[in-house]
Amino acid sequence: MSQNSYSSQRKCACSLVVKTLISSTTSNSGRRFFRCSHPDVSSCGYWEWEDQAFPEVAYLHNLDSSLKYVKMEMDNSKIEMENLKIEMENWKIAVENLKIKACHLSETIATLEASNDLVLEKVRTFED
Repeated sequence: MSQNSYSSQRKCACSLVVKTLISSTTSNSGRRFFRCSHPDVSSCGYWEWEDQAFPEVAYLHNLDSSLKYVKMEMDNSKIEMENLKIEMENWKIAVENLKIKACHLSETIATLEASNDLVLEKVRTFED
C-alpha cells in the first residue's frame, strides 16, 4: 500500500485526520481507502474504502498493465528467438568449415601416404 495524501474530510476515532492510501493488491489494485494515521500498534482501527464499488478505471489500468507486460515478454521472446536463429546459422557455418577442413586433411593424409609409399618403394629399389 502506498500513501497518497491526508484527507481533510474524515477523522478517525482518535480524532486525527485519516490517511488516504492506494491499494496495491491484485484484487483491488488502484483502489483508494482511508485509514487511521496512527501506526498499526496504536491505531484505533479505522479503515474504509473511499468508494463502495471497485473502480472500473483501476480494473482497466490493471488489465492494460498486464497487456503491456505480456507484449513486452512476447517481444523479448521474439528477440531471443531471432538471436538463437542467428546463433544456429553461425553453428551451421562452423560445421561446414570443419567439414571442409576435414576434407582437406583427408586429402593431405592421402597425399602423404602416397608420397610415403613412393619413398618406401625407392628405398627398396635402392637396397636391391
